[in-house]
Amino acid sequence: MKKIVTLIMAVILCMGTLTGCFSDPVADEFEKFLNTDMVEANALYEDLKAEVSKWEGYTTSEELINSVDTVILPNLEQATQKVEAIELATDEVNSIREKYKKMLGLYKEGYELTLSGLKADDEKIVEDANAKIEEGLKILEEYNKALEDLAAEKGLTIEY
Repeated sequence: MKKIVTLIMAVILCMGTLTGCFSDPVADEFEKFLNTDMVEANALYEDLKAEVSKWEGYTTSEELINSVDTVILPNLEQATQKVEAIELATDEVNSIREKYKKMLGLYKEGYELTLSGLKADDEKIVEDANAKIEEGLKILEEYNKALEDLAAEKGLTIEY
């Protein structure tokens, strides 16, 4: 009887040890990317959306200029630094991160153009700025789709 118990314990111990050998580095990195690495960048993006939502109440271009200059652009710069600082080992997760970086870059270009257009009181520049921001939104959709696709591939769930 003792031999059977000892044998069962040995099998359980071996299974526990071998389970770690078969972990998926992409799935592990993806979970860390979403649950740890991107937390601050996502919070900054929520702050950006909250700031832009205030624009409806603004009545002067000076208020918009101040918002873009003192809140939006520093927010985007900080988010870009956070995302660039994330160290990744897998191509799959890195390609997703690159989409987010591209989106931030397009947003930054768009809001810099917005600032220029507001200062120059030039509607054409502001229209060009909006086009850049829209392009960034499309990349954000691609980023979210890539997240969902990789999660499905790895049997993971994303909660928004």
